[in-house]
Amino acid sequence: MQELASATEQRANVSRILLSRSGTDHLSTADLELKASPLFVHLSHGLALTTGSALGSIPPTIDQCLSTYQISNTVGLTVGARAWTKHAHRSQELHPSDVSKTSAGQLGWWGRSQGSKSQLNEQSLILFWKIVNAVTWRNLHWLPHQVLVYEIRVKEGYGMRWSQDRSSLKEGEDVNERGEDERPWVFRGFVEPMIENGHEVGWRHRLTLPSASSSTSNTVEFAHPSHQT
Repeated sequence: MQELASATEQRANVSRILLSRSGTDHLSTADLELKASPLFVHLSHGLALTTGSALGSIPPTIDQCLSTYQISNTVGLTVGARAWTKHAHRSQELHPSDVSKTSAGQLGWWGRSQGSKSQLNEQSLILFWKIVNAVTWRNLHWLPHQVLVYEIRVKEGYGMRWSQDRSSLKEGEDVNERGEDERPWVFRGFVEPMIENGHEVGWRHRLTLPSASSSTSNTVEFAHPSHQT
């Protein structure tokens, strides 16, 4: 997925305005218009700019993302751990018997979800921070029925999503004194890089190991897997 061609220039303009310490008196008319726009809100939160970006909306904080990820279900697994147990196989080889031959037994980007409930919860929390600490792509976009989605990805294209249902209340009915929407965010699951014939192969990938890079670049080139779970 790529940003719009104008993203770099627009982001530079937003950064210049944010770094200004002289108030608004010296700003041009164009700068004042930008500062009052939904685009300014979007880019000031460090989000990517694409054709599908939900401009003017505010992403959840890391604490909000973590708290929804850590909610326990009735059997004692966190939401994140449960999602991981259902998703981890997607980064393993198409033919597991060949793993030892091609990759010395490595388990793929997501690792292997096994162990007790407490072990699964602990390992899924490590996975959460592995992604958060290596994010190179953050964006907000809309799904049908007024569902706002916050998506983060690492360089290789793997990531996580959260959603916020904006259909239940009228605009402005659940906003705090700072103008922030207080409707709850929900952990939606993990996401994969786009691959050819993804549905046919169950979104399993050739073995891809985690990157050691901690880059915070805003541009990552991969397709938007809007049809994944």
